[in-house]
Amino acid sequence: MSKTYNRQVALDTETTGMSIEAGNRLISIGCVEIVGRTITKRTFYQLINPEREVEEGAAKVHGYTWDKLKGKPYFVDIVDDFLAFIKGSQLIIHNASFDVAYLNMELERIGKGPVTNYCEGVLDTLPLAKSLRPGQRVSLDALCSAYGVNNTDRTLHGALIDAKLLAQVYLAMTRGQESLDISSVDMKSLPPMPDVSLLRVVKASKEEEEIHQKTLQAIDKESKGNLVWKVEEVPSQESVN
Repeated sequence: MSKTYNRQVALDTETTGMSIEAGNRLISIGCVEIVGRTITKRTFYQLINPEREVEEGAAKVHGYTWDKLKGKPYFVDIVDDFLAFIKGSQLIIHNASFDVAYLNMELERIGKGPVTNYCEGVLDTLPLAKSLRPGQRVSLDALCSAYGVNNTDRTLHGALIDAKLLAQVYLAMTRGQESLDISSVDMKSLPPMPDVSLLRVVKASKEEEEIHQKTLQAIDKESKGNLVWKVEEVPSQESVN
């Protein structure tokens, strides 16, 4: 049975490029706290000096170049504050494998263990969105549109704004499904089931049946004979014999 987390943290990162193998680094981390399925005012956001150039394609996405980041602290300087913020929480990340890989790379560079050593687990909203919206687009922008989350301020990707949008999208996607655990429900406290033998059955009148048949015939004609719920007349025993 899945565990219920009272404290969660929606997290997003931005990087100098898509590939760790090419030597790319983190340039920002954004976190938004969720407690009891309510977004709080507590956030964590930090720009980071990546100690290298930002790839042109990445700069077009988030708007940061190395010149803009050279005066920012290094990852080692902000890591303790970051780990303190996520401690005791479940991380909510869209396409978690990407962000977790970069976080783990940066942690390993300074002799620290993987990010899962410092939190209570990671939930990836990408496969969740795919299961809820099969065959449909599941980018953060698409999900904002689908679930009515206002993303008009997102002219560029940014770790904090994306984390804020993700927090809202996650809550919208999982609304009403916080827990499927009914083990704690006192079944004796539930109202008794009605006696089905006492239920009143109201049958359609002959006039109502005729109107219903005319409606079905009209739909069948409009659909060119493709009426899905058409019931074929069952032959009588005499006609079979």
